[in-house]
Amino acid sequence: MVGEWGRGRELRRTSVSELLRVGSLALLTLFVFGASWALASLGARDATATTVDAQRVAPVSRSLPRDVPPPAPALLRLSAPSVPLTLVDASGVTPLRAPRAVTVAEALAVNGIELGPQDSVSIAAEAIVNAGDVIQLTRVADYDAVVRETLDFSVQVIYDAELAAGRTVVVTAGVPGLADNTYRIHVVDGAEAGRALVGSALVVSPVAEVRRVGTKPAPAPADIESVIRSAAAAWGADPSQLLRVAWCESRYNPYAVNARSGAAGLFQFMPATWAANSVRAGYGGASVFDAVANANVAAYMFSRGQAAQWSCK
Repeated sequence: MVGEWGRGRELRRTSVSELLRVGSLALLTLFVFGASWALASLGARDATATTVDAQRVAPVSRSLPRDVPPPAPALLRLSAPSVPLTLVDASGVTPLRAPRAVTVAEALAVNGIELGPQDSVSIAAEAIVNAGDVIQLTRVADYDAVVRETLDFSVQVIYDAELAAGRTVVVTAGVPGLADNTYRIHVVDGAEAGRALVGSALVVSPVAEVRRVGTKPAPAPADIESVIRSAAAAWGADPSQLLRVAWCESRYNPYAVNARSGAAGLFQFMPATWAANSVRAGYGGASVFDAVANANVAAYMFSRGQAAQWSCK
């Protein structure tokens, strides 16, 4: 009896111990699960917070304020804030728009207008444009042009005493030459403003013209010829020269007057020359229109080497 009761007591003790062990394991499992869940939730919250904080502190891309010029690559875009300008050139007056804070050259370039190296603008090309600026543009350029042109021929004159005065005979005809002339042409607003010869290449040489020019006077009226030959004999002068000069000066007219110079008479004496030399020749007080006095005063001067005072020879 006692042995069986003891065994039953021992069996009950064993069952309680087993139940306690299973309960401890279950409690431990529950604790571990709860701890893991708490840690996982905490990590998730930390990750969310990190993401939100990262978004809060991350830089946000914003467009530049309107009063700040765009970066250099965008300077020449008309979509940027712009200012009104006026262009005045050979074609007239043209309204333009250009980005702010650009130079005059850039403002023109954005409108498709390139400045040449010699072009002139009323506002310096490197100056910054301001709203309302009026830009006056003058196009200036130089270029070389080759032009084939004729060269004048020279004229050689041979005076012929056997040929009637006033008559000219061409012995050898002149022939113009040719040359390629290089001109530097200065152009302002499309119009030629000047040119200068900078080079010449001979293509064909010109041929000089030879002319015979008569100096033999026309026959003088008999009375005038007699007066001149008598004067030449009296003073020892050359009658042919005197006849030639008289014909050239007055066409043998003792009453000829040059209204422009005041020269008068057969040999066209100037008043002062006549006043001085008529006295020396012994014809003081005589009229310059007196053919005998006029011829003798001329013969007197010619005999003394003063023929150079006449342009006629």
